[in-house]
Amino acid sequence: MKKKEDSGIIYIMTTAVSGLIKIGQTQLENFKERMRFLESNGYYNVVGLKRYFAVKVDNYKDKEKLIIEIFGKHRVGESELFALDVELAKQLLSAFAGEPVFPETVKQQECEFEKVTKARKQGEKFSFYKKGLKNGDKIVFASDASIVAKVAGEREVEYKGQIWKLSPLTREIYREKNQLTSSECYQGAYYFKYKDTRLTKLPDIHC
Repeated sequence: MKKKEDSGIIYIMTTAVSGLIKIGQTQLENFKERMRFLESNGYYNVVGLKRYFAVKVDNYKDKEKLIIEIFGKHRVGESELFALDVELAKQLLSAFAGEPVFPETVKQQECEFEKVTKARKQGEKFSFYKKGLKNGDKIVFASDASIVAKVAGEREVEYKGQIWKLSPLTREIYREKNQLTSSECYQGAYYFKYKDTRLTKLPDIHC
C-alpha cells in the first residue's frame, strides 16, 4: 500500500525569460502557497514566474528525478530551471497519468498525449524550404494579419526578435490573446499564411 506522503505535485512555471521554465515538486497541501511565493519572489534571480501546469502523481520525488534525468542537458546549473519548450515539459508530465490540479479547468483525456505527439510530429515534418520559401520571407497569422513572422530556417521563424518553431509560437500567440484551447495543442503550419495561402496548402517544390 502506498504511503500518503508518496503522493505530491509536480509543477511547471513559465518565467519572464522566453524559453526558460521552472519544473519542481511540492506536497499537495503546500502547492498554492508555494506558487504564491514563487510568483511574488521569483527563483534563482529569475522573476516573472507564473504557474502553467501541475499534476498530482504518486512517487512524485522519483518522477521529479526522472524529469531531471530526461531533461538534464537543458538544466541551468543545479537549479530547477530548464531552457526548454514548455509544451514538451507538459507533454512529459501528462504522460505520468496523474490528476491535473492546475489549471483547475483541465480534465485529463486519454487522447491528450497522443494529440500533442501527433501535432509535434506534423510540425517536425513541415519544411519552409520544401514549400519554396527562403530565409527572410514573411508569413502572417491567418486570423490576424498584423502578426507577421520571418522565415529563419527550415522549420523556424523570427518573431519579436526571437526564434520560434511554429507550434510553440502559435500556442504563445493564442496565450497572449487568452484564446488557448483545452489541449493547447496546435499544428503550427495550419495557422499561418504565405501570400494568402495557408502553409499546409502550399505544394512541395521539387527541384
